[in-house]
Amino acid sequence: MKSAPCNIRVMATVALALAATPLAANHAMANPNLLTNGSFEDITNFVDNTTQDTMTLGLGSTAMTGWTVAGSEPLAWIGPTNPFGLSASDGNYFLDLTGYNSGGPFSGVTQAIATSTGSRYLLSFDLGSSSSYGLPDGITASAAAASQTFTSTDTGSNNWETETLSFTASGPSTTISLIGASGSDYIGLDNVSVTFVSGPVPEPATLALLGAGLAGLGLVRRKRVR
Repeated sequence: MKSAPCNIRVMATVALALAATPLAANHAMANPNLLTNGSFEDITNFVDNTTQDTMTLGLGSTAMTGWTVAGSEPLAWIGPTNPFGLSASDGNYFLDLTGYNSGGPFSGVTQAIATSTGSRYLLSFDLGSSSSYGLPDGITASAAAASQTFTSTDTGSNNWETETLSFTASGPSTTISLIGASGSDYIGLDNVSVTFVSGPVPEPATLALLGAGLAGLGLVRRKRVR
């Protein structure tokens, strides 16, 4: 049985490499959370400056590891022994995007993460609400070209519901933004994550090369059958 010509073996090797590349990329990007400090549990810089197990952070503050305070008002970083009858959805610490003012405008947080152009990701977060502090509570989530406002009208003193936003990265870095949209004296935020979903669609030239490689493999197989 004759061996396949050198050029066909090269094309076959290229085809196999191209076919395996997305799998390798997916495996490499399988980080369960691409965000840093998604549940606000890194309290290295936490200082109770209110005597209520709460830290007030002004606009532009980077005291919370990984995050920058954004929006229009200071926010409240709240601990487990707070006197408000509220608790985190994940861990012990969470945020209130109303700060200490009733009604808007509200505060929020942003974080830039490394992304792959054309790849799809899923942003997930827990929205906290409480009928004790006024409803509805809402957060506007933005990432790349995707943006959506999520609202909770759940009754009860300490509610959490998970919201998700799918987005496609337009560059090597994407800024995740979560800003309060509606509420009175409380808009909860906790358990934020960004996970990789799928890689970009191959370029036409790449598809043509892959097709040529696969065609070469078919030719080799037919010759072997003969």
